[in-house]
Amino acid sequence: MQMPCHESGKSGLQTKQFVREATGFVREYGVVDTLLFASVFIFALVFTITQFPWFYGNTLGANLTYTLLLAAVPFIFLMLTYWAIGVLMPRTGNDYVWIGRILHPSIGFVWGLIYVLVVFLAAFIGAGTGPLSFAVSSIFAAYGLIGNSAYFAGLGNYFGGAVGTLEISILLTVIVAAFTIFGSKFVKAFLYVTWLFAIAGMIIMWYILSTTSNATFISNWNALVAGSNSSYSYSALQATASSKGAFPGISPGFGAIVAALPFAFLFLFGGNYTNAFAGEIKNVRKSLPIALFLSLILGLGYWITTSTLTTNTIGFNWATIVGYGWIQGGSVPSTPSYPLPFQPTQPLFLAIAAYPNNFLVTIMVITYIIGSLGPVFAYFWIPSKYLFAWSFDRVIPSKFADVSPKYHTAWIAVIATAVIAIIAEFLYSFLGYSSYFTMGTVLWGISYTIPGLALMVFPYVKKDLFAQAPGWLGRKIAGVPLVSIIGFITMVGFGYVGYIAYSNAAITTVNGNSVELLVAMIILGFVIYFASNWYHKRKGLDISMALREIPPE
Repeated sequence: MQMPCHESGKSGLQTKQFVREATGFVREYGVVDTLLFASVFIFALVFTITQFPWFYGNTLGANLTYTLLLAAVPFIFLMLTYWAIGVLMPRTGNDYVWIGRILHPSIGFVWGLIYVLVVFLAAFIGAGTGPLSFAVSSIFAAYGLIGNSAYFAGLGNYFGGAVGTLEISILLTVIVAAFTIFGSKFVKAFLYVTWLFAIAGMIIMWYILSTTSNATFISNWNALVAGSNSSYSYSALQATASSKGAFPGISPGFGAIVAALPFAFLFLFGGNYTNAFAGEIKNVRKSLPIALFLSLILGLGYWITTSTLTTNTIGFNWATIVGYGWIQGGSVPSTPSYPLPFQPTQPLFLAIAAYPNNFLVTIMVITYIIGSLGPVFAYFWIPSKYLFAWSFDRVIPSKFADVSPKYHTAWIAVIATAVIAIIAEFLYSFLGYSSYFTMGTVLWGISYTIPGLALMVFPYVKKDLFAQAPGWLGRKIAGVPLVSIIGFITMVGFGYVGYIAYSNAAITTVNGNSVELLVAMIILGFVIYFASNWYHKRKGLDISMALREIPPE
C-alpha cells in the first residue's frame, strides 16, 4: 500500500510544479521515422552546397576521408552517450532534461540555451537556409551561363546578395513552420517525400561526378564561366586566390588531419539530435540505437563518396585554393581573392560538369532543391522541442508549452522558433557566412562535453535510477560503471577537439568575438533561469523542486 501513496504524492508534485500532468505529445514515430530523421541531420544534399570549399579552404587541403574516419571514434562514444540518456530519460528535450536533473537545473537550461542557439545558427541557417539560398543563386547563374541569358544571370546575382539570400531564407522558414504546426502526419509526409527526392538527387549527383573527368570539367568551366571574362577561367581563379589571398600552401600529413578534426566534426553532427523528441518515439530502447549508429555509418559512406567524387572532378588543389580565396574574401562573391559574382556551390559544379546535357541539369536542379528541404525542416522542428521542454518546466512562460489537441504540436513554440529564425537570418545575411558558421561548428562540438560529464557522474548522483538501469546501462567494469567510462571518454574526446579548435588560428582569427558571444549567452541563460525561479517562488512555486524530477510523459 505504500507504493500507491508514494506515486500519488509524486503526481501531486508534478501537477503543481510542472505546467500539467502530461505533455500532450503522443509516441508517433517508429524506428524508420527515427532513422530518417537521424540520417537527414547528418547527410543531405543541402549540406554539400558549400561544404567542400569551406572544409578544404579552411584546412588547407587536409584529407577529408582520413579525417572523417578519425572523427568517427569520439562520435561512436557520443552515440553511446545519447543511447544511454535517451533510454534512461526518454522525454522531449532529452539532453536538456538529462543535464538539468543530473548536474543542476540552471546548468541544464544554460547548456540547452547555448546548444539550441548554436545548432540553430550552424545547422538550420549556416548549413540550411543560407547555403540553400546560395544554391538557388548559383542555379540561376548556371542557367544564365548555359543559355547566355542576362535575365537568369541577374537573378543569380540578386539571390546571391544579402537581400536575396534573406528573402529565400524567410520563405523557407515560413514553409517549414507551416508543416511543423500541422502535426506528425504532415511531418512524416514531408520527410518521406523529400527523402525520395534526396535519394534521386544523390544518385544523379554521383552519376554526374563519376562520369565527368577533370579535363572535361575544366573545358566546360572555361567555355561557360570564362567566356566573357578571362579572370574567371579555371586557372585564373586559382592563381588569383593564391596571390590575393596569400595562400600558404597545401598542408599534408597526419598533423593536418588532426588539426582538421573540428571542421570534419560538422560532417557527422546531428544524428543524436533525434533525442530531442525521445518522448515521441515508439519503443525508444530499440529505435534510438538503430537510428544513432546506422545514421553515423551511412553518413560516413555518403561524405567519403561525395567528397572523393567531387575533388576528382573539380580538382583537389583547385577546390582547396579557390575555397581558401573565397574564405579570405569573407565567403562572399566578387572580392579580390574570389572575383566570381556567385558562390562556389555544388549545384554550380554539377551544372558545369553535366553540360551540355540540359535535361540532366534540370533533373539535378529539381531533385537537389526539393531533396534539400528535409534537413532544413528537421533542423527547424527540433528547437521548438526545447522551447516546449523549458516551458513545461516553467523556466520560460508556460504558454510555450501549449499543445494543439488536434495536431499534438507545440504550436506557439513553433511560431516563436520561426520568429527567432527570421531575426537570426537577417543577422546571418548581413554579417557574413563562414566565420559564424565556423564558430557555431566549434561550439557545437564543445557542447557535448557536458552530456558526457553528466553521464560520467550519473551513477553516483542518481544511485536509485542507476540501480534500475536496464541491460548494459547498469553494468560495471572493475567496479566502475560502464556508463561513467563512456561519459568520461565522450567528455575528454570532444573537449580535446575543442582545444584543437581554439589553438587553430584559422578559427580564432576569424572568430575573435566568439568568446564574448559565448560568455554573453551563458550570462543570459543564468539570468533567465534565476529570474524565473525568483518569480515563481513569489507565487509559492519552487520550480527547482520539479527540475529534480523526471518530467511526466
